[in-house]
Amino acid sequence: MPEACSVLLLTVGTGTRGREDETILEPFRKSLEAAGAGRNILLPSQETQPVAEKIEAAFPQFRMEIRPLPAPGDENNADRCFSHYDAVISELLASGVDPGSMIADITRGTKAMSAALLLAAAVRGVRRVRYLVGQQRNPSGMAEPGSELVSDIEPSFIFVRQTLQRAEEQLRAGNFRAAQQLLAPFMPERSRATHGYESEAALLHWAAGFWGAWDRFDHATARRLAARAPEAASPVHEDLLPAENRRDLLNTLAAPLPLPLGERVKHCRALAADLLANAERRLGEGRFEEVLVRIYRTLELITTYRLFSHGIEAENIRWKDDRVQQWLSQRQQAHGTSRPPRALGRKAASELLVFLEQRDPNSRGARIAAKLLNTASWLGVNDAELRNQSVLIHGLACSGAQVANRLPAILASLRDFFLSEHERNRALLEAARFPFIGLREAVPAERAPDQR
Repeated sequence: MPEACSVLLLTVGTGTRGREDETILEPFRKSLEAAGAGRNILLPSQETQPVAEKIEAAFPQFRMEIRPLPAPGDENNADRCFSHYDAVISELLASGVDPGSMIADITRGTKAMSAALLLAAAVRGVRRVRYLVGQQRNPSGMAEPGSELVSDIEPSFIFVRQTLQRAEEQLRAGNFRAAQQLLAPFMPERSRATHGYESEAALLHWAAGFWGAWDRFDHATARRLAARAPEAASPVHEDLLPAENRRDLLNTLAAPLPLPLGERVKHCRALAADLLANAERRLGEGRFEEVLVRIYRTLELITTYRLFSHGIEAENIRWKDDRVQQWLSQRQQAHGTSRPPRALGRKAASELLVFLEQRDPNSRGARIAAKLLNTASWLGVNDAELRNQSVLIHGLACSGAQVANRLPAILASLRDFFLSEHERNRALLEAARFPFIGLREAVPAERAPDQR
């Protein structure tokens, strides 16, 4: 059953002179009866206003209004036609008319008039645009009177391609939530047929959900979504699907943390790669405070899992361990420091790691431990100070903007250190990067005010 129509908008043309009944009145009767609208607004030009008045007089059973274009010649100016039609529709919307219950009939009038009403209806959310299709043509190519059939289109589909393009742009910029919101109307529970765009919309919506979950470290949700990955709608979308190396990394990240400390090393090394790749994306977005926190956490995590390889958990120190006892004794002699709390902070954990590696001071492990203890020598900053001064941790003001110009170099130094820490780290970092988001320079920051 056709949906109820509250307002029917109709452009008015000249018809064929001498055949007004066949070419004007009969087609308009069909349009008016098919719509069954409570209000019918005729939109003639100055030239065709008499035609509109004739239609109004011929069909008194229909409630009609005539809203002509303001000036002669406007019928051939698409901009002026659009302004007029947009104003008429705007008035209707302001009076409370639901655009979903309106129909815009573009059958008649000049091409400029038809195109302008179509665009005005689309912009204002009018649900249906209607035109009469002639099933038979006369020798001159005109529709044979009496052979017309009503045909409707939904103008919102005009913008489907534009919406999909905008959603993909947001997705490829890392704005995953914005992409999902743009695509929501096209999802099965909310959408109407989109003339072949369903698979593309579904892929983009899935990709926004999958990569968005991964980007916020919700690895379990991302893994569930990976199991329901659609096929690429076209070759240009293949990079939105996770390759095998990324699925493997995601499976590691989403798996339960192993109980044996030695087995946690693989998990934590994968997580460090994920943190580093995430920091690269935040840097490209200019979210400097978040970069600082990720830099610190990556260094802390590397320290943690290197202690795991020695069978020691920094968060739960076993003080009866002979190696820990020896380290504490040495530490007390050197600094007069009493036993630290049960959980070691990053600095104390790195001191313990240096102690454990000193049995072979020329080893690769000893060099890595020394760098973790003294990050300022190669990172260019004290990572603990950066972390603690951040407003996201203990700081009372933004600190990221103060080092914004140095952050790309700081992050690059951390990346080089991570790549040298283990031979498999390069592959892990590559897998943790989102293939459709290239490494970007930091967004320029405003000069930070003097904090002195």
